[in-house]
Amino acid sequence: MYTLYQCVSCKLVFVYPLPDSTSVYTEDYFAGANQGFGYVDYDTDKEPMRPVFEKYLDMCGQYGVTGGSLFDVGAATGFFLILARARGFTVSGVEMSQFATQVAQKKGLAVSVGDMLSQHIPHNTHDVVTMFDVIEHMTQPFEEINEVYRILKPGGLVVVNTPNGQSLLARLLKTSWHLVVPPEHLFYFSPQNLSEYLSRHGFTVLYVGTVSKHFTFSYIFKTLYKWQKIELWNHIAEYFIRAHPHWSIPINLYDNFLLIARKNSV
Repeated sequence: MYTLYQCVSCKLVFVYPLPDSTSVYTEDYFAGANQGFGYVDYDTDKEPMRPVFEKYLDMCGQYGVTGGSLFDVGAATGFFLILARARGFTVSGVEMSQFATQVAQKKGLAVSVGDMLSQHIPHNTHDVVTMFDVIEHMTQPFEEINEVYRILKPGGLVVVNTPNGQSLLARLLKTSWHLVVPPEHLFYFSPQNLSEYLSRHGFTVLYVGTVSKHFTFSYIFKTLYKWQKIELWNHIAEYFIRAHPHWSIPINLYDNFLLIARKNSV
């Protein structure tokens, strides 16, 4: 049983006390989702997101960064890093799952296991830091944001997407919102409170918008099963896993947001 609190000032929603969530990110999280968390097959489920990730890289170019060093926080099996490398970036990342880290390393990617705080990355070394669907999982998100500032070069970009804890859907459904899934998701930011924190800690926010994501049908029905515990959804998910693992559709419930910010020059 988990308890959610909301800051009366900034409206940040968070789980307290924070659970030990390390046991969530096993092999099953990235290849199976039989325990109710994660992905049927991470790379297959992320393939429909390819045009979205390409758009994120395009947006980095629009804000003046078309190459250099890119560091991905929550790199998983390295799907996004491969796309960024194909664009000419020198890529590396960190991932909390030992299993996913090993998969990424087998692809020839410089991904280390752990969190940013354990990596001892040199100051001012990266042109872009990406944080896709990861900040909500962190037990120390503010410390990790501060670490992002430290490792970015002046003028470098941080690109974040995360569930919007103040979206209409989140406010209407409250704890029934499908993205309220502790111990997987622990912090629920909004564009306002994340922008305010970044602005107070050395960043200029350049862009905030909603995220239209693409999902495989197997992922959608696994998520519905996880959310509603209706066995029919699990059976439908299993059908798509067997028969049509790559079928996907775009969905925008306006309950996720994308934020891009620039580290201020000293």
